Amino acid sequence: QKHRQQLFSLNYFVVILVGSLIRILLSHAPNLKRWLEHRVEIATPLTSWNRVLEGIFIKDSIGLASAYESDLVHEIPVMLKIYKLLLALFGNQLISYAFILVDILSATLMLMLAPRIINHMTRVETIEHQSGKYKRLIDSFESEEECIKTMDKFLINTQTLNPTFWSHVAFAVLFLNPFSICSCVAQSTIVIHNFILLLWFCFLLNNQTILSFFFLALHANITVYSLVFVVPSISFLIQKSVTHSLAPHKTNKLSIIIQHLALFFTLTALVFGFNLFLEDNSTRFIESTYLFILKVPDLIPNLGVFWYFFTEMFEHFRLFFTYVFQINVFIYTIPLTIRLRNDPIVNIFIQLGLISCLKSYPSVGETGFYLSFLPLLSYLFAYMRNIIVYSVMLIVSTILAPIMFYLWLGGGGGNANFYFAITLVYSIGQIFLLVDIFYASLKREFIKTNGAKIPKAKNGASGVFSLE
Repeated sequence: QKHRQQLFSLNYFVVILVGSLIRILLSHAPNLKRWLEHRVEIATPLTSWNRVLEGIFIKDSIGLASAYESDLVHEIPVMLKIYKLLLALFGNQLISYAFILVDILSATLMLMLAPRIINHMTRVETIEHQSGKYKRLIDSFESEEECIKTMDKFLINTQTLNPTFWSHVAFAVLFLNPFSICSCVAQSTIVIHNFILLLWFCFLLNNQTILSFFFLALHANITVYSLVFVVPSISFLIQKSVTHSLAPHKTNKLSIIIQHLALFFTLTALVFGFNLFLEDNSTRFIESTYLFILKVPDLIPNLGVFWYFFTEMFEHFRLFFTYVFQINVFIYTIPLTIRLRNDPIVNIFIQLGLISCLKSYPSVGETGFYLSFLPLLSYLFAYMRNIIVYSVMLIVSTILAPIMFYLWLGGGGGNANFYFAITLVYSIGQIFLLVDIFYASLKREFIKTNGAKIPKAKNGASGVFSLE
């Protein structure tokens, strides 16, 4: 009860009030709202609310058998039903308040799950410390006093990573960052997609596997890239099983992997079957949803790299490079999970970022979402190297993207290279951030297991950490 009171304090209501007022004021500025709705950085073919309305109109008003008769709708049938329900509850005039409400629920969910993430990481390091895993680190200190003092500052605990404080920071970053606000005002469906992902993560932390994998299966039907999250999810469950087991060495990891893979793909198939049922067993929606994401037929400019590359490419090379680009999103999940098996939270963060950056139709709403988890990794900040570089890259590219887009298609003073150069900076900035997080995690793990003193090279020179 006391912990809940600390979380839902005055700070919570102030952030909710300020964030909601900003969203309401911007939603009542029709010119700005219309401009945001048509920004390619915010509303993609997969997340545009105007396309959702088109699909509902096609099916209900025109009376066609399927919303996918046109080439505009790319949401799965289940989600179209949910959006139709929201329209029935709020009406077209008040639907913006539904998006604000979902944003509030997402931020509140973040505030509730953030302390659980921190408590899980604290428990893992406490158990590892007690089991003697950090013996070489302890032995590297010259005195017991230095050891106690340094270990208290080094390991994750309530002093180095205060759950209440950092939970409020993550909550505020999610609710007040410009990417989230713009996505909400533009009524991008990424707001609802992110809420589903948060439900997956929340139930995963609570060990409610069926519910967690159900929401992950739903999100994997919305965007096929989310299939990769089943791997870090199982890695997290294995770590949790080991840390809560009285006999960790007897934990049957293979059994956990098989059971949860079977559960996830069963739930994914059930969601797919329900989509099929809603479409009267018509498979037309498959081409407009799953295959649309993978084939990338719509080359409208966006923050990704697919559109420019495929616009310039000869048609007979297209299929090969489509495979190459798409495999690039999926290929990292198993190597990352193996290497970060002791840090599944860091693994999930990196994979969220990779998908946001490398998918075929990215938007700023996904970037704002995964960056809100960054405060929960603040214990890694001391080991990161280039924070200023990629922070400036992300800020500058975000500001210049609409300017370069206007110079290209509005003012006529530029060409496609202007806009693509900025999207490239935006993507590279995110890759630099994710690589730096990965480097910081590995560096900290090395220190934990090998000691605080960096080994010297054969020539006697001081050693340096490098990521190879």
